Amino acid sequence: MKGSLLDKLKLYLISLLVFALIFSVVHVSASSSVQATTTISNKKLPSDDNDKDDLPNYDVLRTQLEDYIGTRPGKVSVYVKDFATGETLNLNSDQVYVEASTIKLPLVLYIYELAAQGKINLDAKLTYTPEYYAQGTGILQGEPFGGQYTIRELSRLSMEYSDNVAWKMLLDFMGQDKLTAYEKSLGAKATGGDNGLYITTPEDMGIYLERLLNFSEEKPEYGNEVLHYMANSIFSEGIPQDLPDDIVVAHKMGALNDKFHDVGIVFGNRPYIIAIFTDEAWEEVSLQTLADVSRIINDYQESVK
Repeated sequence: MKGSLLDKLKLYLISLLVFALIFSVVHVSASSSVQATTTISNKKLPSDDNDKDDLPNYDVLRTQLEDYIGTRPGKVSVYVKDFATGETLNLNSDQVYVEASTIKLPLVLYIYELAAQGKINLDAKLTYTPEYYAQGTGILQGEPFGGQYTIRELSRLSMEYSDNVAWKMLLDFMGQDKLTAYEKSLGAKATGGDNGLYITTPEDMGIYLERLLNFSEEKPEYGNEVLHYMANSIFSEGIPQDLPDDIVVAHKMGALNDKFHDVGIVFGNRPYIIAIFTDEAWEEVSLQTLADVSRIINDYQESVK
């Protein structure tokens, strides 16, 4: 990140606390039967007392991760970036994967960036028609056709519930070509589709997460809303699974067939960006791999003084 990461984090925390006080309980109705509550007020926010001169020795962490990953079936790739120093750890983080539902992160980020520029009205409504029906995760698939939902509601459902109907409606509204152009403008290298499936890398996801953090400083009323959605995901597997309950984790999971991914920002005593991608292993094993890798990284981050 440009400038002082800790200064940006401090500004982010101040704005997030204000946002949490104002919106400690946010109800966004997707219909009379579709509601969600957003609150992170009961979670510990990160401190800003890290010494920015402390440099994590990621050689040590790399060895720990490589030893663990060597015991796991399938492919595993990891990207980590320390807030305080900008130090990164890359384990096959340029490996191209099918994106699965992690694609919803850059899409919603793009929408909110345009909203902050006055180019999109988040309260504008889109209509749920049969062409947008999708199975899998989400709750709108059980709602009747003809319902109208704001772009803000659809964004929240895409992030908190990983709602596939909401995602299809938003993607059609925005356009895949424009989303791909936005991803490339941020520096992403693997974008667009491959045989009808969207692709990415853990490193590219790290780029989107870093942009979200910067955006939350530049336009906190918009960026923090996206972070709130991620912090209130209904999915507790993956990155947050084995972490202490008082650590805020803003994350977005993705799963498709034998592909299980999780990307996010962990706001512990030493905050960091994290992206973990897996492939070619069965669900139970892959989900445990995500949780174990996350725990190993967090244990290391918490140990650095």
